[in-house]
Amino acid sequence: MLYFQEMLGTAVFAITGVLAIHKVGVDLFGAVVLGIITAIGGGTLRDLLLDQPIFWIADFNYIWVALFAALLAFFLTTRFQQRYRLLLYLDGFAAALFGLVATEKVLGLNLAAPLAVMMGVLTSIGGGIARDVLAGRPSLLMSREIYATPILLGCTLYVLLHDAFPSIRAVGWIALIFTSGLRFLAIYKELQMPAIFSTKRG
Repeated sequence: MLYFQEMLGTAVFAITGVLAIHKVGVDLFGAVVLGIITAIGGGTLRDLLLDQPIFWIADFNYIWVALFAALLAFFLTTRFQQRYRLLLYLDGFAAALFGLVATEKVLGLNLAAPLAVMMGVLTSIGGGIARDVLAGRPSLLMSREIYATPILLGCTLYVLLHDAFPSIRAVGWIALIFTSGLRFLAIYKELQMPAIFSTKRG
């Protein structure tokens, strides 16, 4: 079930990655490359930083799924845009899932808990940031969208629960529901982070 969810999340990341840059005017090749980068970029950065085998080299199905989803998004952009809000919810779930799986992976390497949280956040948003840089778009980190914050809080909650209740397997589900729930609430209520206002003197 977890493997299926990861594949679904990979597909959703690739689709939303292509839809995010459709106004940039990239061609088919560029759109597919950026879609794949969105889907696997965060996990790749994580594995490189941790000096671990890169996950999609060990299982190339991640690339095939991202490739197929990116192609679909390119040719069916209008249809996917009509269901963009549903895709946002699926994207929020995928980000939460990937973040928590990465956090668990780092904890399994007996590395520090803060590093586990950092790698969880990086796995979730790293691909989107790489996509924005390559596409010349404003970075996800520069937007007011509540995206990374639920992941940060959820990964932190998972670390705390994992430390307090190491024998209880349900802590992963609790953290997943919490993380995705925060993201769903932000989407439903169209919440945004407060902006920094500057005042002119003169």
